Amino acid sequence: MRLAMVVFGCLLLAGILAAQAAPPAKPPASTVAGQVVQDPGGLPLRKVLVSLVSLSPTHEFISLNGRGEHGPHAAVTDADGHFQIDGVQPGDYRVTLERNGFVSTNRRSHSYSSASLSIVAGQNVTGLLFRMLPAGVIEGKILDEDGDPLPGAEVIAAATTSQNAIGGGQTNDLGEYRISGLPGGEYLVMAQSGQQPALINLKPGESRVYAPTFYPGTIDRRQATKIQVHAGDEVGANFSLVSTRTFSVRGSVSGLRPQGGSQSAPTRVTLEAVDNPMAPHFEGAVLPNGTFQIADVFPGSYRATMSDNGGNGWQVLPTGQTVDVRDVDVDGIQLSPEPPSQIRGRFRMDSDGSHSPDWTQLNIQIDPDDRSDSDGPVAGKIAKDGSFNIEAPSGNYHIIVTSNSNGESWRDFIVKEVVLNGKDVGDSGFSLAGGLTSLEIVASAQGSSVEGNVVDDDGKPVADIPVVCIPDANRRKRRDIYQQVTTDRQGHFAVRGLNPGEYQVFTLDDPADDITDPDFVVAHEALGQTVTLNAGEHKEIVLKLPAESRP
Repeated sequence: MRLAMVVFGCLLLAGILAAQAAPPAKPPASTVAGQVVQDPGGLPLRKVLVSLVSLSPTHEFISLNGRGEHGPHAAVTDADGHFQIDGVQPGDYRVTLERNGFVSTNRRSHSYSSASLSIVAGQNVTGLLFRMLPAGVIEGKILDEDGDPLPGAEVIAAATTSQNAIGGGQTNDLGEYRISGLPGGEYLVMAQSGQQPALINLKPGESRVYAPTFYPGTIDRRQATKIQVHAGDEVGANFSLVSTRTFSVRGSVSGLRPQGGSQSAPTRVTLEAVDNPMAPHFEGAVLPNGTFQIADVFPGSYRATMSDNGGNGWQVLPTGQTVDVRDVDVDGIQLSPEPPSQIRGRFRMDSDGSHSPDWTQLNIQIDPDDRSDSDGPVAGKIAKDGSFNIEAPSGNYHIIVTSNSNGESWRDFIVKEVVLNGKDVGDSGFSLAGGLTSLEIVASAQGSSVEGNVVDDDGKPVADIPVVCIPDANRRKRRDIYQQVTTDRQGHFAVRGLNPGEYQVFTLDDPADDITDPDFVVAHEALGQTVTLNAGEHKEIVLKLPAESRP
């Protein structure tokens, strides 16, 4: 009897341990299925790689290749454009489409599927419809100044709004290039070559190089011609590279800290092209006697900066000086670090003290009005009592305040005033020219808001479409009051924390990289619905898709 009880007890214990060791059951997986077609026309697209990329960084992906790697759920469309992805775990996903010669379109209407999905356990999502546009192409020939083909030249296309290279390649033996896979938009095309020019009119002993050249044949980016590319377009752009002499820039530096510029890591002087971030930089080391020489500089205007290893790591020291290189060597340049401006300030609420915010949840940026002629915004931290202390180079600035809190606590707050010498400079901005500047930043919980729905021609809501809100012309340099949001699954959007004033609110086909870019604003502001807000006011509107967003 006792033996039987012992055996029963062991079996019971083993069962309990086995139950405890059993892994928790995974939630039921789902299937996602649909079709990809060409836009316009609706023809099925085969060989499209359809991927579901989890929006959760901790999500465990199932690999398509079966090698146990972490990757997105994915499938390839068949001859009829259909796809099916099995084993999808619950979660939020972004849908990506890839096919050579085509680009995704986020144009929205009730007949288009959203670019994002929320999958519930056991839910099968079928009948999805995605569309892809034929990609644009820029092609042409790169020639030398005698009109002969130039093989091996590097050619890149950059979007005019972001100035980032979208595509590129090298010319073949006939000087031909082809840049494919381009979304619709405006582009600048630039070519450069490391070859030595072999020209008919080259004088004996004359040293020339090919300068980075923009279409239709200029080394000045401001004189470059924008190339408009539409879906499926093949746009020709033939042009000749410009050869030029190069020049030396010589001078001396002063005002560095005594420990700067060690022999192992000497201070360097760098020349960065003004108004052309695509151009190469030129630099030279500062010798122990404080002199420097930079050789082989292309003609142009350059910002001079110094890089100094002063014991606390490398620092870029603006000089506030522009060096113009034209048709002769430049001698006698004297450079010294530009004394930074000290900005001391404090935040306060405009209320009677009923709000006691945690100021450490906020970050402040001193945002230059001309970002092309600067290293970008200068960031600072805010102390618990609302005080801050920031160093920034000379220039014209506006204030940007952001929250590092993931909650809703700051959604309706605004920068109501930026007070300098008793005057509100929040809209106009302010100048720094060395010395000490004191600012008082007044925050308010009385932010205004605009919310509503985006609908198609049939009045049906349109999900996952960008909605942009831009301020009136007098406040366009104030980047902190622009906003871009996306409609939810019900086509609803909400723009909160707006300063009082007039705005243009409109929809886009695709999210914009920089809604504060003046070219973007000019191209889109006429599409907007005008909304005027008083302090703390809430308005509701309905936006309709623009004509180009309808099938």
